[in-house]
Amino acid sequence: MQAVSSDEAVRLFDTLFWLSPELAQSIPCLPPLGDWSGNRISSGFGWRSHPTLRTIRHHDGIDIAGPHQYVRAAANGVVVAIGKSASLGQYIRVNHLNSYTTLYGHLAMTLVRAGQRVHIGETLGITGRTGRATGVHLHYSVLKQDVPVDPARYLTLAIEFVNTYQRHLNRITNYQPTNTALPVWQK
Repeated sequence: MQAVSSDEAVRLFDTLFWLSPELAQSIPCLPPLGDWSGNRISSGFGWRSHPTLRTIRHHDGIDIAGPHQYVRAAANGVVVAIGKSASLGQYIRVNHLNSYTTLYGHLAMTLVRAGQRVHIGETLGITGRTGRATGVHLHYSVLKQDVPVDPARYLTLAIEFVNTYQRHLNRITNYQPTNTALPVWQK
């Protein structure tokens, strides 16, 4: 199977979901925090002034600030690493199909083990303030073929799909055929 680029995955997510739900659910398409009330993206993807080191560095993910809460898998995958680093503190790394990887950092607690299969929406850990953190938040990264891509593009893919699906169902259930659409031989 040929790998799908990150741009193609975002653009064609709806179609991909219809053709292969399993593959679509392996694309990081769900926000890693279940409840967005009280949360905000405190640092975006790209170049920035590092908040604790005070140097200009590339930020390979986004930081989502908010109270302690459960972190969930953004897609189906396998936990390949649980560790601790000076910068990310406690972290979890999950590999997904189609060469995607997600990384969840600054966790207060991890609730999965290396080698464990996880399903989209499954709880992985709890947000925290470990590593180089100025407050409780989640560092969330999406990598495609080990290259960081902007996670913000993926945050709402599943929600957008559900909304599109609901609109589609509404059109079907509210469909009113007219007699003018019938061929002459059926009248």
